[in-house]
Amino acid sequence: MSRRQLFSLSLLALVALATGFVLADQVRTQLLTPSNQVARYQALVRSLQELEATNADSRRQIAELRAAIDALESTAAAQSGTTQALRNQVADLRTHAGLVAMHGPGVEIVLRNGVAGPGPGGQAGYLVNFQDIQDVVNLLFQGGAEGVAVNGHRISPLSSFSGPAGTVVIDQGNPLNAPFQVVAVGNRNQMEHLMGDASKLGGLRNRQRALGLALSFQGSPDLTLAPYDSALETRFAQPA
Repeated sequence: MSRRQLFSLSLLALVALATGFVLADQVRTQLLTPSNQVARYQALVRSLQELEATNADSRRQIAELRAAIDALESTAAAQSGTTQALRNQVADLRTHAGLVAMHGPGVEIVLRNGVAGPGPGGQAGYLVNFQDIQDVVNLLFQGGAEGVAVNGHRISPLSSFSGPAGTVVIDQGNPLNAPFQVVAVGNRNQMEHLMGDASKLGGLRNRQRALGLALSFQGSPDLTLAPYDSALETRFAQPA
Protein backbone atom coordinates (compact mmCIF):
# COMPACT_ATOMS: atom_id res chain seq x y z
CA MET A 1 0.00 0.00 0.00
CA SER A 2 1.33 3.36 -1.02
CA ARG A 3 1.78 6.28 1.33
CA ARG A 4 -0.99 8.18 -0.42
CA GLN A 5 -3.50 5.41 0.14
CA LEU A 6 -2.47 5.14 3.79
CA PHE A 7 -3.03 8.91 4.25
CA SER A 8 -6.45 8.68 2.63
CA LEU A 9 -7.48 5.83 4.89
CA SER A 10 -6.30 7.74 7.99
CA LEU A 11 -8.21 10.85 6.92
CA LEU A 12 -11.34 8.81 6.32
CA ALA A 13 -11.05 7.23 9.78
CA LEU A 14 -10.74 10.63 11.43
CA VAL A 15 -13.78 11.91 9.59
CA ALA A 16 -15.76 8.83 10.60
CA LEU A 17 -14.68 9.24 14.22
CA ALA A 18 -15.66 12.92 14.31
CA THR A 19 -18.99 12.10 12.74
CA GLY A 20 -19.58 9.47 15.42
CA PHE A 21 -18.92 11.98 18.21
CA VAL A 22 -21.35 14.45 16.66
CA LEU A 23 -24.04 11.80 16.26
CA ALA A 24 -23.51 10.58 19.82
CA ASP A 25 -23.84 14.12 21.20
CA GLN A 26 -27.03 14.65 19.24
CA VAL A 27 -28.47 11.40 20.53
CA ARG A 28 -27.53 12.31 24.10
CA THR A 29 -29.16 15.72 23.69
CA GLN A 30 -32.29 14.18 22.30
CA LEU A 31 -32.40 11.73 25.17
CA LEU A 32 -31.94 14.42 27.85
CA THR A 33 -34.43 16.94 26.46
CA PRO A 34 -37.59 15.06 27.51
CA SER A 35 -36.20 14.67 31.00
CA ASN A 36 -35.53 18.41 31.23
CA GLN A 37 -39.04 19.18 30.01
CA VAL A 38 -40.52 16.91 32.69
CA ALA A 39 -38.46 18.65 35.34
CA ARG A 40 -39.54 22.07 34.16
CA TYR A 41 -43.16 20.94 34.05
CA GLN A 42 -42.93 19.57 37.57
CA ALA A 43 -41.36 22.82 38.79
CA LEU A 44 -44.13 24.79 37.10
CA VAL A 45 -46.77 22.58 38.74
CA ARG A 46 -45.17 23.13 42.13
CA SER A 47 -45.09 26.90 41.54
CA LEU A 48 -48.75 26.89 40.56
CA GLN A 49 -49.64 24.84 43.62
CA GLU A 50 -47.71 27.21 45.89
CA LEU A 51 -49.35 30.21 44.23
CA GLU A 52 -52.81 28.68 44.65
CA ALA A 53 -52.08 27.99 48.30
CA THR A 54 -50.91 31.59 48.76
CA ASN A 55 -54.04 32.88 47.00
CA ALA A 56 -56.27 30.71 49.16
CA ASP A 57 -54.59 32.03 52.30
CA SER A 58 -54.97 35.60 51.02
CA ARG A 59 -58.65 35.02 50.27
CA ARG A 60 -59.13 33.64 53.78
CA GLN A 61 -57.45 36.69 55.30
CA ILE A 62 -59.54 39.02 53.12
CA ALA A 63 -62.73 37.23 54.22
CA GLU A 64 -61.72 37.57 57.86
CA LEU A 65 -60.93 41.26 57.40
CA ARG A 66 -64.26 41.86 55.66
CA ALA A 67 -66.09 40.11 58.50
CA ALA A 68 -64.23 42.24 61.03
CA ILE A 69 -65.03 45.42 59.08
CA ASP A 70 -68.72 44.45 58.85
CA ALA A 71 -68.81 43.84 62.60
CA LEU A 72 -67.14 47.18 63.31
CA GLU A 73 -69.50 48.99 60.94
CA SER A 74 -72.52 47.34 62.59
CA THR A 75 -71.26 48.31 66.03
CA ALA A 76 -70.53 51.86 64.89
CA ALA A 77 -73.97 52.13 63.27
CA ALA A 78 -75.65 50.91 66.44
CA GLN A 79 -73.64 53.31 68.56
CA SER A 80 -74.35 56.11 66.12
CA GLY A 81 -78.07 55.35 66.21
CA THR A 82 -78.07 55.24 70.01
CA THR A 83 -76.09 58.46 70.20
CA GLN A 84 -78.44 60.19 67.75
CA ALA A 85 -81.48 58.99 69.71
CA LEU A 86 -79.99 60.36 72.92
CA ARG A 87 -79.19 63.64 71.19
CA ASN A 88 -82.77 63.87 69.97
CA GLN A 89 -84.08 63.21 73.46
CA VAL A 90 -81.81 65.87 74.91
CA ALA A 91 -82.93 68.32 72.21
CA ASP A 92 -86.58 67.55 72.96
CA LEU A 93 -85.99 68.04 76.68
CA ARG A 94 -84.19 71.32 76.09
CA THR A 95 -87.04 72.51 73.88
CA HIS A 96 -89.65 71.40 76.42
CA ALA A 97 -87.72 73.19 79.16
CA GLY A 98 -87.66 76.34 77.04
CA LEU A 99 -83.86 76.43 76.89
CA VAL A 100 -83.64 76.91 73.13
CA ALA A 101 -85.07 79.58 70.86
CA MET A 102 -87.83 78.45 68.56
CA HIS A 103 -90.07 79.78 65.84
CA GLY A 104 -93.01 78.57 63.86
CA PRO A 105 -96.77 78.97 63.49
CA GLY A 106 -98.74 79.95 66.55
CA VAL A 107 -101.00 82.48 68.18
CA GLU A 108 -100.55 85.81 69.92
CA ILE A 109 -102.88 86.79 72.76
CA VAL A 110 -103.20 90.26 74.29
CA LEU A 111 -104.87 90.93 77.66
CA ARG A 112 -105.61 94.44 78.97
CA ASN A 113 -107.19 95.76 82.14
CA GLY A 114 -110.84 96.72 82.10
CA VAL A 115 -112.68 99.59 83.76
CA ALA A 116 -113.19 99.80 87.52
CA GLY A 117 -116.77 99.23 88.61
CA PRO A 118 -119.12 96.76 90.30
CA GLY A 119 -119.01 93.28 88.98
CA PRO A 120 -117.38 89.86 89.40
CA GLY A 121 -114.20 90.04 91.45
CA GLY A 122 -115.04 93.22 93.35
CA GLN A 123 -113.04 96.38 92.97
CA ALA A 124 -109.96 94.59 91.56
CA GLY A 125 -111.94 92.46 89.15
CA TYR A 126 -111.21 94.72 86.21
CA LEU A 127 -107.46 94.06 86.57
CA VAL A 128 -105.77 91.17 84.82
CA ASN A 129 -104.24 88.95 87.49
CA PHE A 130 -101.72 86.13 87.54
CA GLN A 131 -104.47 83.46 87.57
CA ASP A 132 -105.74 84.86 84.26
CA ILE A 133 -102.30 84.59 82.70
CA GLN A 134 -101.79 81.13 84.16
CA ASP A 135 -105.16 79.96 82.80
CA VAL A 136 -104.34 81.25 79.31
CA VAL A 137 -100.90 79.61 79.35
CA ASN A 138 -102.34 76.28 80.48
CA LEU A 139 -104.99 76.43 77.79
CA LEU A 140 -102.35 77.07 75.13
CA PHE A 141 -100.30 74.07 76.24
CA GLN A 142 -103.48 72.04 76.23
CA GLY A 143 -103.97 73.11 72.62
CA GLY A 144 -100.57 71.89 71.49
CA ALA A 145 -98.25 74.78 72.27
CA GLU A 146 -94.60 73.75 72.16
CA GLY A 147 -93.40 76.98 73.72
CA VAL A 148 -95.00 80.00 75.40
CA ALA A 149 -93.70 83.39 76.48
CA VAL A 150 -95.40 86.14 78.50
CA ASN A 151 -94.15 89.64 77.76
CA GLY A 152 -90.99 88.04 76.38
CA HIS A 153 -90.45 85.84 79.43
CA ARG A 154 -90.22 82.21 78.29
CA ILE A 155 -92.29 79.78 80.33
CA SER A 156 -90.69 76.55 81.53
CA PRO A 157 -92.39 73.48 83.07
CA LEU A 158 -91.26 74.75 86.49
CA SER A 159 -92.48 78.31 86.05
CA SER A 160 -94.62 79.76 88.80
CA PHE A 161 -97.12 82.63 88.68
CA SER A 162 -97.85 85.01 91.53
CA GLY A 163 -98.49 88.65 92.35
CA PRO A 164 -101.24 90.96 93.61
CA ALA A 165 -104.12 92.05 91.37
CA GLY A 166 -102.90 93.89 88.32
CA THR A 167 -99.35 92.55 88.69
CA VAL A 168 -97.91 89.26 87.46
CA VAL A 169 -94.65 87.80 88.70
CA ILE A 170 -93.28 84.84 86.76
CA ASP A 171 -90.68 82.74 88.56
CA GLN A 172 -88.39 85.22 90.33
CA GLY A 173 -88.54 87.89 87.66
CA ASN A 174 -89.59 91.49 87.88
CA PRO A 175 -93.32 92.29 88.27
CA LEU A 176 -95.14 92.59 84.97
CA ASN A 177 -98.08 94.93 84.36
CA ALA A 178 -100.79 95.05 81.73
CA PRO A 179 -101.02 94.92 78.84
CA PHE A 180 -99.86 91.32 78.70
CA GLN A 181 -98.72 89.71 75.47
CA VAL A 182 -98.75 85.92 75.44
CA VAL A 183 -97.06 84.31 72.45
CA ALA A 184 -97.33 80.57 71.77
CA VAL A 185 -95.67 78.48 69.05
CA GLY A 186 -97.11 75.11 68.13
CA ASN A 187 -100.41 73.77 66.82
CA ARG A 188 -101.89 77.01 65.56
CA ASN A 189 -105.27 75.63 64.50
CA GLN A 190 -105.93 73.84 67.79
CA MET A 191 -104.85 76.80 69.89
CA GLU A 192 -107.04 79.18 67.88
CA HIS A 193 -109.94 76.76 68.29
CA LEU A 194 -109.56 76.65 72.08
CA MET A 195 -109.06 80.40 72.41
CA GLY A 196 -112.26 80.94 70.42
CA ASP A 197 -114.25 78.44 72.52
CA ALA A 198 -116.64 80.44 74.73
CA SER A 199 -116.75 77.60 77.26
CA LYS A 200 -113.05 78.06 78.04
CA LEU A 201 -111.64 80.68 80.43
CA GLY A 202 -115.08 81.18 81.95
CA GLY A 203 -114.11 83.54 84.80
CA LEU A 204 -112.00 85.72 82.54
CA ARG A 205 -114.74 85.92 79.92
CA ASN A 206 -117.33 86.90 82.53
CA ARG A 207 -115.13 89.76 83.69
CA GLN A 208 -114.51 90.64 80.08
CA ARG A 209 -118.24 91.13 79.53
CA ALA A 210 -118.90 92.84 82.86
CA LEU A 211 -115.78 94.92 83.41
CA GLY A 212 -114.40 95.39 79.94
CA LEU A 213 -111.23 93.31 80.23
CA ALA A 214 -109.74 93.07 76.77
CA LEU A 215 -108.92 89.57 75.49
CA SER A 216 -107.93 89.25 71.86
CA PHE A 217 -105.91 86.74 69.84
CA GLN A 218 -104.76 86.14 66.31
CA GLY A 219 -102.88 83.39 64.53
CA SER A 220 -99.59 83.86 62.74
CA PRO A 221 -97.61 81.66 60.31
CA ASP A 222 -94.32 82.45 62.01
CA LEU A 223 -93.68 83.58 65.56
CA THR A 224 -90.38 83.62 67.45
CA LEU A 225 -89.69 82.74 71.08
CA ALA A 226 -86.45 83.58 72.86
CA PRO A 227 -84.95 80.91 75.15
CA TYR A 228 -85.66 80.88 78.86
CA ASP A 229 -83.52 83.45 80.68
CA SER A 230 -82.06 81.76 83.75
CA ALA A 231 -80.36 84.99 84.89
CA LEU A 232 -83.29 85.90 87.13
CA GLU A 233 -83.30 88.92 89.39
CA THR A 234 -83.81 88.16 93.06
CA ARG A 235 -86.70 90.14 94.54
CA PHE A 236 -86.29 89.32 98.17
CA ALA A 237 -82.54 89.53 98.75
CA GLN A 238 -80.34 92.46 97.89
CA PRO A 239 -76.63 92.96 98.52
CA ALA A 240 -75.86 94.99 101.65
